[in-house]
Amino acid sequence: MRDWLPYEPVSHPRDQDLETDVCVIGTGAGGAVFASELAEAGTRVVLLEQGGLYTRRDFTQDEATMMPRLFERGGGRTTDDGGITLLHGRCVGGGTTVNWAICFDPPGRVLESWREGLGLPAMHLADWRPSLDKVRFVLNVQKMQAEELNENARLLIKGATALGMRGERFEHSRTACLGSGFCILGCAYDRKQSMLVTYVPRAIRHGATLLAQARATGFEREGPRIRAVLGELTDPSTGTRRRLRVRARHVAVAAGALGTPALLQRAGLANASGRLGKNLALHPTSAVLAIFDHPVRGFEGIHYGAYVPDLEPEGILIESVFAYPALAASTMLRGGREAQRAMSQYDHWAGGIVLLHDDSRGDVQATGPEGARVRYALNAADQAKMRKGLLALANIFLAAGAREVLIPHAACGPIRSPEEAERVIASLDLSPNRLALFSAHQMGTAAMGRDPASSVTDGFGRVHGMENLWIADGSLFPTSLGVNPQITIAALADRNARHLLAHWQEPAASL
Repeated sequence: MRDWLPYEPVSHPRDQDLETDVCVIGTGAGGAVFASELAEAGTRVVLLEQGGLYTRRDFTQDEATMMPRLFERGGGRTTDDGGITLLHGRCVGGGTTVNWAICFDPPGRVLESWREGLGLPAMHLADWRPSLDKVRFVLNVQKMQAEELNENARLLIKGATALGMRGERFEHSRTACLGSGFCILGCAYDRKQSMLVTYVPRAIRHGATLLAQARATGFEREGPRIRAVLGELTDPSTGTRRRLRVRARHVAVAAGALGTPALLQRAGLANASGRLGKNLALHPTSAVLAIFDHPVRGFEGIHYGAYVPDLEPEGILIESVFAYPALAASTMLRGGREAQRAMSQYDHWAGGIVLLHDDSRGDVQATGPEGARVRYALNAADQAKMRKGLLALANIFLAAGAREVLIPHAACGPIRSPEEAERVIASLDLSPNRLALFSAHQMGTAAMGRDPASSVTDGFGRVHGMENLWIADGSLFPTSLGVNPQITIAALADRNARHLLAHWQEPAASL
């Protein structure tokens, strides 16, 4: 049976020297949308993706196979001190191929802070509406139905309700989901509307060229203009490496908030302000596992079903989620019989996370020809938010009837009552590598701003001081977002691509 997706097998038998209107580096929520919007307008586009091209025919639903294929460093990348695991995709579709398809519009008060605090233009939700409407339509964003919730999500809602809190169903980007439970290993049924099955195919059908296994390594520059993107192609069947050169009128970098600053730092670009790679926000996240007397089988159905918004104004978002055995076990920190006992009750687990709208900031610094050092530590304010979120989530599961709750901390055993939860969590040492922390949302390392002295790009993603160099991913966020960022990144890329198209014939300095 012929696959409906317009992808050809990846093969790089020779060096390539291409010419195009726009070269977009990265195929995630930002790059794919930026490329598609331009291609739909008749612009010639070349899309580069350093990761592999994998589709439903490749998605085995096996952790050991898919994590190394789809995630950077197999999901094992961390901050330089090992304290925070950094999860991000390395494949066509980027993070959208491996996310849980959760959709939030950008919070109005965050956009207001970007507008009022930084003087950025067109930052009312009404300004974003055309882009939000299109992105939501293409990705088929809809509210999850009650019957789609698995027991894990139902328990979160039950416990929240018992405590007088709200349990809400997420909006998500799926079509007739089958509930297989393997979203982050690639959807083998094409029901998750990732960039892999939506915007990248749209771009290709409008004439864009996709090159997977294509790593951008540098640029040819002439004054304030980029003349060409330089890179390296790797043939997946032989491992043979070829040279790549893409001459382009405009270049958009969308390699993610870790990859984008590292690439530009190596090239000596986009850092007149000294802010490139600074301002890293991570939405630091930790988990609470709850063990119930009855089978929960949280690994079945849609893992991410419900959330509790009550503490969101304080920068704390509580979400139901579950993890496959290897990923779950890797967060437990405590080993031996205690971990063995917990894992033996895996089908009785429920799980949730605490996600912070962080005030802490880190940085990214390129190292060597490909690497990057990532530094980040929770400040006192975020540590206080994390304690409050963990306590709230522990109490939610206890109120739902959990026999005990487990926090992935090196010195924290089972918790069996709200009183014990309050006492234990208040005393937890939150220095690095004590509490398991991870980040699936990296942001802010090439932030927008009106002032070239304190920001990397203008309000539409064009690098200050450059005529034709753009950034099109979550690196642009001036602050942490506070909610799952897929829709905000995609809508921002759509908005900025529309701006480029509207001013295409104008001198670049006036854009």
